[in-house]
Amino acid sequence: MTTNGNEKSAHMSLRNEVDQLNLSSNHLKNLVYSMSVVMSERMEHTQEYEALLTLFDTVRSHIEDVQGCSEKISELLEPCALDLTKTQKA
Repeated sequence: MTTNGNEKSAHMSLRNEVDQLNLSSNHLKNLVYSMSVVMSERMEHTQEYEALLTLFDTVRSHIEDVQGCSEKISELLEPCALDLTKTQKA
């Protein structure tokens, strides 16, 4: 495999990992939403509810951080993909 082929393969592997990260964070986001529905329908405003709400907010915050990081990585990958395309055409 050529250097260009290795770069393209590495880029595609990283792109696949970022896509998997996005998919996982979306699954987690759906899970957190489901948790919030259950909490709001089945629990009263007790100490347990407040503790679970704090945990819920923390998890949601971490999911948003992960999504932000994956978006930044995706933005950084785009110029690399363009360079690889230009190199292949040359």
